[in-house]
Amino acid sequence: MPWLRRVAAVLADPRFSWLAAAIGVMLMTPALTQGLELDDHLHRAWVEAGLHGHARGPWWDLFAITSGDADHNRAAMEIGASPWWTVPELRLRFLRPLAAATHWLDYAVWPEAAWWMHAQNLAWYGALVFAVGRLLHRWLGGGWVAGLATLLFAVDDAHAITVGWIAQRNALMSAVFVVLALLAHDRARRDGWRPGRYWGPLTLALALASGESAIAALGYLGAYALLVEPSLAGGDDSRGVRVRRALVALWPLVSVVVAWRLAYEGLGYGAYGSGVYVDPVREWGTFVSLLPDRLAASCLATLAWPSAETWAALPLPWTSARRGAGLAVVLLVLALSPRLRRDRGLAACLLGAAAALLPTATAAVSDRLLLLVGLGSSAALAGVVAVAVDSELRWSGRALASVLAGPVVVVHLGLAAWTLPHTILERGAEIDAHEGRSAEGMPVDEALAQQDLVLVNAPPTFVPSSMWFLPADDGRSLPRRVRTLGSTFGPVIVQRPDAQSLVLQPVGGYFGDPFTTMVRGPAHPLRVGDRVELSTWSVEILGVAHGRPTSVRVRFEAPLDDPSLRWMVWKQGRFVPFLLPPVGGVAAIPGVASVPSAPK
Repeated sequence: MPWLRRVAAVLADPRFSWLAAAIGVMLMTPALTQGLELDDHLHRAWVEAGLHGHARGPWWDLFAITSGDADHNRAAMEIGASPWWTVPELRLRFLRPLAAATHWLDYAVWPEAAWWMHAQNLAWYGALVFAVGRLLHRWLGGGWVAGLATLLFAVDDAHAITVGWIAQRNALMSAVFVVLALLAHDRARRDGWRPGRYWGPLTLALALASGESAIAALGYLGAYALLVEPSLAGGDDSRGVRVRRALVALWPLVSVVVAWRLAYEGLGYGAYGSGVYVDPVREWGTFVSLLPDRLAASCLATLAWPSAETWAALPLPWTSARRGAGLAVVLLVLALSPRLRRDRGLAACLLGAAAALLPTATAAVSDRLLLLVGLGSSAALAGVVAVAVDSELRWSGRALASVLAGPVVVVHLGLAAWTLPHTILERGAEIDAHEGRSAEGMPVDEALAQQDLVLVNAPPTFVPSSMWFLPADDGRSLPRRVRTLGSTFGPVIVQRPDAQSLVLQPVGGYFGDPFTTMVRGPAHPLRVGDRVELSTWSVEILGVAHGRPTSVRVRFEAPLDDPSLRWMVWKQGRFVPFLLPPVGGVAAIPGVASVPSAPK
């Protein structure tokens, strides 16, 4: 068909990368209308405190929640910035100085111009799509397949959170520098471009200084050394010799990663104690145990359906995820097999994407982690279409690809392009409404400053901690302390055995969602009889099932009816006053719907 040939010619044009970048940025433009959300408020408060001489740490620690210092964690628990179940040695400290510098500039110079901050994210995304297009054009040997892969990457709706959330700029910056490092290395090895020997390690260092996700570069570099470079002109050398030579050429890049990891560890960065973030070095046992489920969810989100967030928000069966992911991978490899035998670049993209999935398992599953995975998976999906239309192959060789090509084009091109802007708008509206309702329900009278705010159930666990910086935006009074008794989206039975105590029995137990496990992972379970002693109150674990507390007793020094305590509970999407049951009485708190993800 003439129109198909014209489309193929446009996709094959090396300049198509510019058009793909423009399309991707255009679809993302609804992000310009979004304001600050979640971590953005925290970053703004951090910068403003630093400008007034009250910095909690150096400017490059903008992505540090806690350093692992037990005294610091205890102080945060005392005021309510961290819940009582926080692991004493909890560490959530990420080294992203380049990204931190851009946020400091934002909030120091134009703190009210959220649109400008979003515009920077769009610029980084446009640069990323363009760089991906140039890389795929080289790795896939040019042609329309590289153009289609670039377009699939540009319109991938999994990128909506990353681009639409200001605080996620670190992932965009890191990905741009990773792709530039891959380009420099390819030019150095393929074309003999001598500056590439220096630009490759330099840009990789910049990628690591932007975000930890840059570690995924090792997977693509290894795939290139094993599959692409040995297939280049190599004279009379055997393939084994060429592979060894290609691997040796990686030592400057690998050295950068090793030096970064040693500095990262030596300076006290990384994660420990959390169920959301897991350091594969410090907590390798926990990482291995979580690996199958997290890889399965991320793989399905990349190749099929549903989104990665769905697995965290809904009680979906993880066995189904593992089976579904296995089936998707097998079908993809079988469909690509006729082309993989002769297209080393495509094989390297597929292997690189598989390796890039591993770093995503260090955090709770989310689409925002799939940016660099999409580099290789987009090439693989475009390869399926290429096999389906390859007239030189027998029908038996392209039958499976022909069956899959239609869904690939419909889902990953048409539906994704339509969904992308809507995802940004809908997520922004949902978070705005949620934050508005959360603040709307909080008390505003001046008496709150002399009271402890007791939250009987706070399913959005991040709300109590965000309370310490949200009032700066609306002038609300801060409570003396916040006491979060528990957090679950399920129903809770509340008993009052005496004047100073409550017994809470969450149906299904606490720690059933990623919000609560942010500060205590499964490797640090609470046991029956464990007690947490805080000033003016204490918590005792009375019952545990499957590692999750099913019954806890909270006891206050003052009677529960004392005017120094202000009681609230989360109901119907907002905080409302909680009516204490009489001594010997019982109250029931209904379950609530889940809310947007909050982790960094």
